[in-house]
Amino acid sequence: MKTISHPLFLVLATCYAVYYGLKQTDVVLPVFITSYLADLLSIFLVNTFALWIIRKMKNSPKLELPIAMVFLSVIMFSVFFEFFLPQQSPQYVYDPWDILCYFISGTAYVFWRRVLMKNAEDN
Repeated sequence: MKTISHPLFLVLATCYAVYYGLKQTDVVLPVFITSYLADLLSIFLVNTFALWIIRKMKNSPKLELPIAMVFLSVIMFSVFFEFFLPQQSPQYVYDPWDILCYFISGTAYVFWRRVLMKNAEDN
């Protein structure tokens, strides 16, 4: 099953790259996008890229990340970005909505890999 060459990953990665590029300019984006887009894409993109690396290292093209590992990444992102970093720097602020975005991103990743990719493989 495809990982980083899958069209969904390519579209979402492109969205993030465009968002990040615009963020470096003076373009004003809607608050929802500036506050939550990166969080909504983060777990999905990071886990897809991690899966691709693990598959290459283990030479196992059918390997999938266990659901527990995906949700461990949600917990790790939440703890690091919402609890640890805000205590270390005033640049970072605790936002419980970010944790929800990480959870949505992890759930979307699991749904994509377990349901949509499985159905595509069966057809």
